[in-house]
Amino acid sequence: MASWRHLSRVIVMQSFFESLVRQRGMEDILEYNLKEYGEKITDTVFAQNLAHKMKRGQKKIEKIIKKHAPEWPLEKMNPVERVILTMGISELMEPESDVPVSVAIDEAIELAKTYGDENSGKFINGVLNSVAHDATIAKKTNPKS
Repeated sequence: MASWRHLSRVIVMQSFFESLVRQRGMEDILEYNLKEYGEKITDTVFAQNLAHKMKRGQKKIEKIIKKHAPEWPLEKMNPVERVILTMGISELMEPESDVPVSVAIDEAIELAKTYGDENSGKFINGVLNSVAHDATIAKKTNPKS
């Protein structure tokens, strides 16, 4: 049985994807999807915060993806993988206090295995581990950041 946080991530991922495809505001789409499909979600604030982090950090996250997946231009990247990377990186950039880095990465990998193609899980794993390692190095070299 999936946790309510996993279900929140699924709904946020689908809402973000839909907002990109339809070029509509994510807030309205997320609100609708939470009401329609989120009956088992006990804390919608988690989903709303995650969606907000993704939207707010989108430009910075795109730069991070380009750095850690240089062989995959964003416009040629599988759009599902791109949304999952956006979610995973947003969680790594601004982690929830009770969500370990390994859990954020594992959740993204599971989403990729479920919604991506046969190689999506490996791709997401490689990029997010690279990003996490990079963030760890940055904190060690500049602890005030």
